[in-house]
This record gives sequence, C-alpha cells and structure tokens, in this order.
Amino acid sequence: LFTEVLLLIPNNLFFRGERTAAIEVARLVEEKADGNAKQILALATFYLGMENAAEAKRLADKAMQLEPNLPAAYQTLGIANRLDFGLEESATAYAKALELDANSVVSKRSLAEMKRALGKPLEAVSLYREILAKDEADGAARTGLILALFDTENKTEAEAEMKELLAANPKNLLLLVGAAYWYAAHDESQKAVEFAEKAIAVEPRYTWAHIALARGLLGQKRPLEAEKALLVAKQYGSFPTLDYELASVKLAAGFYREAAEDLQKNFTIKDGLIETKLGGRVAANAENFIKLLSLERRAGIFQTVAADNAENAERLKSLLDFSQKLESSAVGETAIASAADEFVKGEDKMKLHRQLFVANRLLEKKSNFPKISELTKAAIGGVDVALNVPNPAAAVLADELYDSRKLAVARGEIIIVPEVTRQTLSNILRGRIEDITGWALFQESKTSDAVVRLKRAVSILPEKSAWWRASMWRLGSALEADGKSEDALNAYVKSYTNSQADAVKYSIVESLYQKVNGNLDGLEARIGAKPASIASSFPVQSEQTVAQKPEKEIPKAEPTPEIKSTIEIKPTTEVTPNQSTTAAIEPAPTPETKIEDAAVTDKEKVETKKDEPAQSPAPQPGPKSLFEPIIINVPKFETKVIAEANPKEMLPAETEAAEANAETKTAEPNQEETLPEKNTKSSPRIVVEKEAEQTPPCKLIVSPETVSILNNRGSLGVLVSLEGEDDLKEIMVASSSQNDVAVSFKRDVQIPSSQMFFIVKSISQKTGEFTVTFEAPCGKKEILVKVR
Repeated sequence: LFTEVLLLIPNNLFFRGERTAAIEVARLVEEKADGNAKQILALATFYLGMENAAEAKRLADKAMQLEPNLPAAYQTLGIANRLDFGLEESATAYAKALELDANSVVSKRSLAEMKRALGKPLEAVSLYREILAKDEADGAARTGLILALFDTENKTEAEAEMKELLAANPKNLLLLVGAAYWYAAHDESQKAVEFAEKAIAVEPRYTWAHIALARGLLGQKRPLEAEKALLVAKQYGSFPTLDYELASVKLAAGFYREAAEDLQKNFTIKDGLIETKLGGRVAANAENFIKLLSLERRAGIFQTVAADNAENAERLKSLLDFSQKLESSAVGETAIASAADEFVKGEDKMKLHRQLFVANRLLEKKSNFPKISELTKAAIGGVDVALNVPNPAAAVLADELYDSRKLAVARGEIIIVPEVTRQTLSNILRGRIEDITGWALFQESKTSDAVVRLKRAVSILPEKSAWWRASMWRLGSALEADGKSEDALNAYVKSYTNSQADAVKYSIVESLYQKVNGNLDGLEARIGAKPASIASSFPVQSEQTVAQKPEKEIPKAEPTPEIKSTIEIKPTTEVTPNQSTTAAIEPAPTPETKIEDAAVTDKEKVETKKDEPAQSPAPQPGPKSLFEPIIINVPKFETKVIAEANPKEMLPAETEAAEANAETKTAEPNQEETLPEKNTKSSPRIVVEKEAEQTPPCKLIVSPETVSILNNRGSLGVLVSLEGEDDLKEIMVASSSQNDVAVSFKRDVQIPSSQMFFIVKSISQKTGEFTVTFEAPCGKKEILVKVR
C-alpha cells in the first residue's frame, strides 16, 4: 500500500506541476512512515527525483538512526551527495555501504564510478574486475571498465574491449558518450565526432552526447556546426556547462557579444573568482572555468579531463569580465580599458575581430574614446591575417547578424552564414575600421577629422550595404556639425533612399532640407513620402495565419554583383519530456531538462487566410527593396504553413530549423508548431487545409482550465475540444504576456479531429498569474496559468 499508493501521490503531484502540494503530501507521508527505515528511504527517492539533495540526505540520516547497518541508507546518501556534487562524500558513503554488504554489486559499481570521477581509475578498474569475475555478463561494469582503462591511458586494451562490447551492443549509450568525450579531451576530434554521432542516434536527448560532438567539431575547426549541436542540446537541458560550451563555440566563430550573453546567464566574476550555481542549484566559485565546471562533468559522466584548454577558458573569463565591467555604472574607464586589453591580447588570427568588437562596444556605450582610437589604429595592419580563419564571414558579419540570430534562436532556427568573397570581407573590415574611428572622433567633437575618416569609410565599404548606409548617415552628421549643410543633406539623402523608411531620420532630412532650400518643395520627389503617410496607406490586418521570416541582404563591392541566398526551413524533431515520467535517461546532476519550445515573437507577420479579401498596399515612391518577398513552403504534415520572407537591410542568410520536438511517450519524432502570440495588432491562427464549410453551433472546452508550472521552461499540456463539432478547423491562441508564457501547437498527437493539443510553457524567470485565451469561430475560452 505504501509503495503502490501513498508514495505515488507526491510524485504524481510534482510531475503535474504542483510542487508545493507535492512537498506537503510528502511530509504527511513521512509522518506515516515514521519508524520504518525502508519506507523513509523509499520516500527519499521522491526528493532525489526533484533534485532536492538536502531533503534526501536528511531522510537517509534518519533511516540510519533507525537502522545503522542498513546498506540502502548509505547508497541513498551516496546518490544525494553526488547530486550535490559532493564526490568525496559520495565515495565515502558507497564505501560504507559496500563494507556493510560486500556482495552488493550496486554499491561496488557506484563506488567504482566515484573513483573514476575522483581521478582514481586504477582503483575503479580493480572494482569493475571484481564484479566481472562473478558475472561476465554485467554490461554496466564492462562499460565502466573500458572507460576506466581509457583513463589509465591503456588505450589499446580499452579500444579492443570497446570494439567487442559494441559489436554485441552497438547502442551502448554510456560507452559511446564516454568514449566520444574522452577522444575530444585528447585531441582525437574525428573519433569524438564519430562516437558522439552514434550516441545521438541512440538517444538524441542526452546533452553530454551533444557536448562531446560539439567539442569534436570544434577540434576540427567547425564552430558553426558545433553551435548547431549545442542548440539542439539546449532543448533538453540547461546547466552552466552547456552555456559555457555554447560561449566557447561562439568565441571560436567570432560571435563575441552572443558569447558574453551566454556566459552572463549563469556566471559572474567577483574578486577575480568566477561564480555560478552548479546544476542551477549549488553555489560554487573558482579562479577559472575549467576548475569551476569540472564538478558538473565529473558528477555527470565521471570524466576527469576536460575537453577544453587554458587559453580558451582564460579568454572567456576576460570576455565575461569586460562585458560585466562595461555594463556596470560603478566601474571607471581605466578598469574597463584594462579589461578590454586583457580580452584583446594575443597574436592569433582572431585578434583583429576582438579589437573591432571591443572598439564597437565601447563606442556604443560612448566610453573611452582614446582607447577606441588605439584599438582601431592597431587593427589596420591585421586585415589579411584576420581573413585566414576557418569561418571569416561569421566573424566579419557578427554585429550585423546579431539581431537576426537572436530572433532565429527564439524561433528554434539557425541562421546560415553565407559565403562571401574575400575581397568583400576585406572591404567591410577596412571600412569598419575607418567608420568606428571617424565616429569616435565625432563624439570627441573633432568634426573635421571625423569627416575625413568617414569619407574614407564610405569609399571602401560595399556600396548600399548596411555598413555603407550607416557610415553615410554618420558622414552626414559630421558634415552638418562641420557647417557643410548642403554636403550633409546629400549624404543623408543617399543613406535614407537606400534604407527602409524611418520617421526619425525623415524628420532630420526634412529639417535640414528646409534649412538649405528655404522650403520643402521637391523633398518627396527625392526621398519619398513621410513614413506616417506610407504606413497609413496599408490596411491593418486583423487576423493572420503564418509566420513571416526575415531575409537579409549582403552587398558586395563593385563590380561584383550582390550576393543572394534563399531561406530554407527544414523541419526536424525535438523531444518534449512526458510530464508523467519520473525516470531519467542517466542520473546526471543538471537542473530541469524540460525542452524549450521556441516562442514566436510579436515581430512575426502572417499571411491572410485564402477566403479573406486580399489587401494590397498603396504604391510607395522611391527605390524598391533589393529583394522581393520569397514564399517558402514548409513540407506538408497535417497543416500547411507558408512563411514569407520580409526584405531587410543586412545580408542574405539561410535559415535552417533546429531540432523540433517529439513526444517522449511514444519515442517517435512528432512535429511541433509554435504559434505566434496574439497582440493588439493581429490575431494569429492555425489554418488546417480543409474545405470551408458552415460552422454549426458548438462549445469550446479546454482542459485543464488552470495550469500550474515552474518558471523558466516549466510546461504542461492542454487539450482543446469542440463539443457538438466533429472537426476543429481553426483556432486562435493568445497569451496575456507573450514574453513570459508561450503556447505551442503539437501536431501528430493521436487524437480526434475535433481536438487540438497545445503546450503552455514559461519562457522567462517571471512568476505570477497569466491567462491564455483559445478562440474558435463558435466561442472562446480563457485558462489561468500560474507560474511559480
């Protein structure tokens, strides 16, 4: 009765999102179990499942007081200590359990794992051999033995044993992952990639397999592919090591701002020490990243050697330090300059990219202009060397790709960096050096010098590119400040007419035009109508149906034609954990690993339904966009979605979908579609391809009507049904706070056509009460979402 009924109650409550109620019931169950050591230990498993190591240790100690010689109590204590990253304490507990029961295979194998994690592989080998001497068929012990042999540098024997074991069981996940990471840590990148890919094929949700793959790819100088692997892993886990690994690949690619933001999610520097919460729970600090994160790795996969190097770790620390100081109002310019120098230092091929990144960030903050000039001056001779890196386009275009990459990640997509000619990249780098220098001089009121450098910038940068337009506008500002109003007007007009309409910039041009000419005659002929007038000529769409994807533009220097590339969206699979499941794939000490469904932002636009009248915008004077809209057809499943690319002002880039979700319950990949949130301008909806017909009276039913989830990735399923209707054709969904609560539609769920299944998910740290509204042609229903 205790195990089959009472113990299930707190577990069921917890996995339904009722954490507080689950803990309250667990305390009541504990009162019932008072005096029974075995029942108390059974209850401890509930706390282990919710990663509450303190409560699990308390109950283990309580059981020991009742039965001091109970091996299971020490085994429970060992698991709880490992969960809390207390590896020495865990080994001690397992050793005591083995002392009490020398025949316990569980205690001996667990102790061997801790010996591996503590860097004592020879002792681990001895323990594994003892197990195998009694049972040669013990696969877990043989797996541990092989990985321990690798750690003893007995590679030949380890590989021979591994070949034999994998021939018998090619889906041995732990062996594949352990070997992959070991190879990555010992600079055997090709084997690391090979074994990691095999592991992912066995279990795509295991985050350490993706980390091993990323490290292997990084060793092969393929940081962009490594990033893709880690973005997939982020769907299944969230802990400091994962953010650090993402920052590492972004650092290698030249996405420094993104790398800094990834680090700032879980790390801070205080008094020279890096601080974090291991597994999102346990506070820790160390002087470097390798030492700090070793506990997560050793507790998770028992590997003592990091697939990292001191140079990478130190550079990421200096990047975090620079970014942290730059954003602090309490830090002076001298300290910021010192942090900048620490990040920039070195003579590697990426140095120029770091120099321009730091200079641009200082310029954005309008801080330390002498340091900016120093950095750009030092960068002048490094352009050719800076282009001799594996992915030069990524590093050169990093700033312009920043916004689109962030949006793509939020949507579960990846921006593919286009191939760009070396000459174009060289022009961009040399032009940016002049542009940053000129604008820094302008900020120091050195307008004449600024004009010279900015004129040089626009003469070098690819004409009509995003960089050229920005630099031309800055040139206009410098010329105006230098008293050359007519030249300034011409520069403003060149920049504006090659950009998208902007009300603020239009006003600046209008004001200067009035000053130069004494009236506004002919202004519209030169730059078009006021943006407000243009906007008013477009009818407002009240309902929209599919997301619109941005297309970017990359210009090339004359006479090379502009580069164009299409956007390609490929559906892939992402696993969503089953809320009713308690078993983990591997007891890795990480925080909640629920999968984040990409939330669609309010920037997304959608195409009107076919049966609604088409609305055409009024003609707009001025030049056309460089790229016409592209219609993208997503492969058909149960619904059809067409995404339209909106021409933007940066560069062409392909978008490739990251791994989508699949239900754990069936272990089959299911396609998930994330709904755009309803806002004041539009009401997105899913339109199922079925013939239009009259909708009879019906009633919308949503179950449950109250949802309780954890903040930042907590989620729960909601079933929407129509009573009195056989087919649910379309529905609109709106969250009261789309930045905090997202709603995604699950396709391929085996339910009647009169029902739809949605996932309601918290996507921020914010707690409180929110609402989600479901609306069908015959009515609407609002549910309450409590985020804890």
